[in-house]
Amino acid sequence: MSKHIIKAIVEKDIRATFSSKKIWVPMFILVILLCMIVPAIIAYCGLYTGVFNNPAEDIEKPINSVIQSFPDEAMREKLAALPTLGSKFVYYFMNFMLIPFFLMVTIINSMVIASNSFAGEKERNTLETLLFAPVSIKELFVAKVIAAFIPTIALTFGAFIVNILVLNFISYSIIRELLFLNVTWLLLMFWVIPALVLFNIILSVLVSAKVKSFQEAQQFGGIMVLPIVGIIISQASGLFFLSSLILFLIGVGLLLGNILLLKWVTVFNSRNNLFESQIH
Repeated sequence: MSKHIIKAIVEKDIRATFSSKKIWVPMFILVILLCMIVPAIIAYCGLYTGVFNNPAEDIEKPINSVIQSFPDEAMREKLAALPTLGSKFVYYFMNFMLIPFFLMVTIINSMVIASNSFAGEKERNTLETLLFAPVSIKELFVAKVIAAFIPTIALTFGAFIVNILVLNFISYSIIRELLFLNVTWLLLMFWVIPALVLFNIILSVLVSAKVKSFQEAQQFGGIMVLPIVGIIISQASGLFFLSSLILFLIGVGLLLGNILLLKWVTVFNSRNNLFESQIH
């Protein structure tokens, strides 16, 4: 494979992504809202306004029940030791409820960028030029995956760094612990998120190579969001928790899924197959 060709396609795709407001504006809004503003508001309100300290009895009992039955002993003791119900809620939210938010934002953003790969080329009438250029299908797929991977990871890690700075500034005086610098969050960011981004991008690129428009590609990719909704509900209800072990196993499953998808990509190693799927 030619590194120069791949680099040229990656740079072209990234420029195309950030030159289209309908693509990058919703991405930034989603990251800023769900992964920065909402956590900051919850942290401030829970720790300094007392808004969560006097809930109705039918709400307080389930919360205390979840704390008492928490499977991790160290986490259970930490939650029990926090002074107010608001601080307990903030600590629980930052360590567990915020994780699905990051997963959802990562999936949506990678899906949007990757869906714009082949389908976007088709809509911009530039795919034919690529297909007739001296570029192998393998180089084309690798470039498309990299072009979606870099912005998605940059946005996700940018939000993570902002949270480390802002939320620890808000919460440390009360919680007395640095949030986000534990095994669970580090596994999420450096093991699960990269594997998830790669899996979703490869899948979205494959779908994008089959459909005719950007909107069609997004509709297929939207199915990936459904499991995250289930995780949010399960985390909120206490059915199960995204522990370090579960996150590690999720990362292993995604790694195996990536291997299978990469083998599937070989189906498109024919220029004629890709050309026919887009033109006819």
